[in-house]
Amino acid sequence: MLPVVRRIHRRGRSASSVGSIVLIVILSLLVGASPAAAQQDPPDAEEAAQQLEKVNREAEALTEEWHAAKDTLAARQQEVTTLQAAVQPAKDAVRAAVEDEERFRIEVDSVALSTFESGNLDQLNALLGSRSPQEFLDQMSALETLAVEYREKLDQLMTKVGDTAQKQADADAAVARAQAAVDEAAKAADDVQNRKRDAEKRIDEAQRLLDRLSPQQRRARNGPTLTGPTSISGSGVGVQAIKEAMKMLGKPYRFGAEGPSSFDCSGLTSWAFQRVGITIPRGSSQQARVGTPVPRDQLQPGDLVFFYKPVSHVGIYVGNNMMINAPQTGDVVKYSDISSRPITGARRL
Repeated sequence: MLPVVRRIHRRGRSASSVGSIVLIVILSLLVGASPAAAQQDPPDAEEAAQQLEKVNREAEALTEEWHAAKDTLAARQQEVTTLQAAVQPAKDAVRAAVEDEERFRIEVDSVALSTFESGNLDQLNALLGSRSPQEFLDQMSALETLAVEYREKLDQLMTKVGDTAQKQADADAAVARAQAAVDEAAKAADDVQNRKRDAEKRIDEAQRLLDRLSPQQRRARNGPTLTGPTSISGSGVGVQAIKEAMKMLGKPYRFGAEGPSSFDCSGLTSWAFQRVGITIPRGSSQQARVGTPVPRDQLQPGDLVFFYKPVSHVGIYVGNNMMINAPQTGDVVKYSDISSRPITGARRL
């Protein structure tokens, strides 16, 4: 710096003028070279906008997977309840079968003991013990009767033994199924937490990128505001769901939200149909499996329209190539052109 200052002095400039120049340079670096430069978007704003589209899609897909995992967990928990409820009746059936078996064992033993005590063990004993031909015939008849009764009781006992074994096997299987369902439910619960964690990471990243966009970029990203139908004719559940969704126009999009203050895409559709008495799965991928498939050229108001592969977005068709949906983070519940995203299917409830 000293040689420079000396050169400036040699050119007739004072130290104070040098200080002024340095101050101007510092200020220009802090506030920008010109007012026009200060009004420009941050250098990475465009890059942030491009990254946001990718991250938002990933966040939406992960959120829908999270919803699907929650649906699976609920199903597994219901399965656990059902299977556990079947265990006790199966055990009760085993106890009843064991008691039946024991009763028939006593009857078999009683017949056998009666035969032994009467001495009617075989035809020879009957002959030797009889005092007349008629007594022999009577003893033979009694012996045959006892033999038949013994065989019947023995057959019944064997049937009961087999029934007890089957009941025990059924009870063991019921216990095993219930335990397997518990294990599956535990895995499903872990999956929910993993999906939730992955989704939240992307959601946070999407929000950071959104915060870096200028107001103009946000408006451009959300697209134009479309005017939807002022009324919907019809009385089907789909039409009724549209009417409920229309009440939520302008509510903010929020990942994972189920209403009524904010929604994500499948949160809006499940909420709207729930309001008219129809329960559908929470995740868009599961919603894409309910109802009846509908070709695009046969869409009617109230049909669910699905987007992307795998499915990660859903809206309710309102007619005129439009749907009502919760589009994306930074946006609100509104009408959108169904051609703005790649359609992969539609279903009618």
